[in-house]
Amino acid sequence: MGISLTLRPPQPVTRREWRILALFGIVGITQGWAGSAITHALPFVQTEFALSDARVFDLMAVVRAVALVAIVLSWWSDHRGRRRPLLIALLILTAGNLATGLTASFASFVALQSVARIGTIAIGALAIVVLAEEVAPAIRGYAIALYSLLGSMGTGLGLLLRPLADADPTAWRLLFLLSSAPILVLPFLTRSLRESRAFTPPPRRQRLTAVLGPTHAGRFWRMAALSFALSAFSSPVANLALIRLENGLAWSTGAASLMLVLSSTPGVILGLLIGGRLADTAGRRPTQAIAIGVGVVGGVAFYSVEGWLLGVAMFLATLGGSAFAPAFASHRSELFPTEIRSTAAAWLVNAAIAGGLIGFAAGRFAVDAWGLSVTIGALGVALALATTALVGLPETKGLTIHEHAEGNDPPTGAIPV
Repeated sequence: MGISLTLRPPQPVTRREWRILALFGIVGITQGWAGSAITHALPFVQTEFALSDARVFDLMAVVRAVALVAIVLSWWSDHRGRRRPLLIALLILTAGNLATGLTASFASFVALQSVARIGTIAIGALAIVVLAEEVAPAIRGYAIALYSLLGSMGTGLGLLLRPLADADPTAWRLLFLLSSAPILVLPFLTRSLRESRAFTPPPRRQRLTAVLGPTHAGRFWRMAALSFALSAFSSPVANLALIRLENGLAWSTGAASLMLVLSSTPGVILGLLIGGRLADTAGRRPTQAIAIGVGVVGGVAFYSVEGWLLGVAMFLATLGGSAFAPAFASHRSELFPTEIRSTAAAWLVNAAIAGGLIGFAAGRFAVDAWGLSVTIGALGVALALATTALVGLPETKGLTIHEHAEGNDPPTGAIPV
């Protein structure tokens, strides 16, 4: 089976779908740029506030813990519609970064970035749900891959702007101020974004915990275990990369940023193209399994090697992570019925947040005793073991999303949700 590495979708895209992809391209760039500002500024924040590595772990854990409340926006979207909570999440993220760029104290930095993270997490859950509901099943993986690609472009833009933070000890605040610029397009998005066609007000309000009950538990807990383990590994890998290069290996700001751009950009592009196409052709489950294997090898290697091998390792890490994203996002949207789809996505995002917290907590206590490379390696082994959760999940490739209660899996393999 060949895979065409082009941006051409596997079937014609309608004019309405192109319009949706264009609007969500703006959302993706905003999420990628503004949502990654804290990672890009982290080495400067560590220096200005004299934070030890352990306190950096604490900082990132607190920010992620507060973001757990983002589930309220997703729960709201299952009852009142997707559009308004998504717009509110965009406002929270961009306004939070704007305020962060004007703050002076460490306490206010933590508080404001915790609030901004709520917006980032809510966007990540809601945008994928709307895309899954609005495009045809045959291009669902492609659409999510394109959204993720534009999000990565936003992240890359933030990386390219990092040298501005070298101008002055406090210039890192520019990274937050500049990343808040998309707040200017919110009026346009407010006029242009429409409600998801798949959404209709449910006849009765589902409980926030409905997805945790016996009807959906078999699918949810397997996806949650995978989401948890993935984030426990990937959060430290991604967020500490610049600290390893600049504060650990004494790379300059410009050199570290350039290396990450040059090594991660092709990994992201190829990963999304391959992952999106494989998800729509080979299936969601095998794509996720293969992507995790590649990502673990690259992520562990990045914290174990030096020199030019760092670029190879980062390429593999981003290749695997990017290939995983559209397959997992499509899978989670297809496994649950419309009336709880956003809430289910938010619970899975919260499982990822909890995983990130555990990853940082493990690092907080293990890094001094084991060292960073061994700590990352142990988290990678845990993720590889968690991949077995895919075995118990149905394959949903090509599924048309219908709005009715989820029952037992039909023997034909066509899984109604």
